[in-house]
Amino acid sequence: MELITNYVDLCRKLDIIETQLMQVEVDLKYWFGKGDLPFTGTGADDFGVIASIGNIQDLHDKKHRLQKMVDFYLDIKKETEDKINQLEGLNYQIARMKYMENKSYKDIAEELGKSYGYIRNVASNQNTKKLHFF
Repeated sequence: MELITNYVDLCRKLDIIETQLMQVEVDLKYWFGKGDLPFTGTGADDFGVIASIGNIQDLHDKKHRLQKMVDFYLDIKKETEDKINQLEGLNYQIARMKYMENKSYKDIAEELGKSYGYIRNVASNQNTKKLHFF
């Protein structure tokens, strides 16, 4: 079950990084997209240009780092999904449907032709056992 737990953690990590990437895009639009520099006023024009260029460069660097992280974690996610899809048995079927397909236990029970209580019981036992894959 560690494989599935790691997969869920990986998906959460990817969501966080992708959210950070979206925020960088918003920040870049602020510094780039308006066409006007955010700093105005007497004597501030030179400081505004320098600050804007520095902020834009920092944001581009951050965007590049975050995108590399997303690409890296997407590769790991794909490899993990491939390993999970090779697993067999009811325990793995339930875990795969619950955590990878985001199905409810009720939906899983209906799809597998089992009772809701039985699926909940199997899932509960999964959480108390350590299952090893390798």
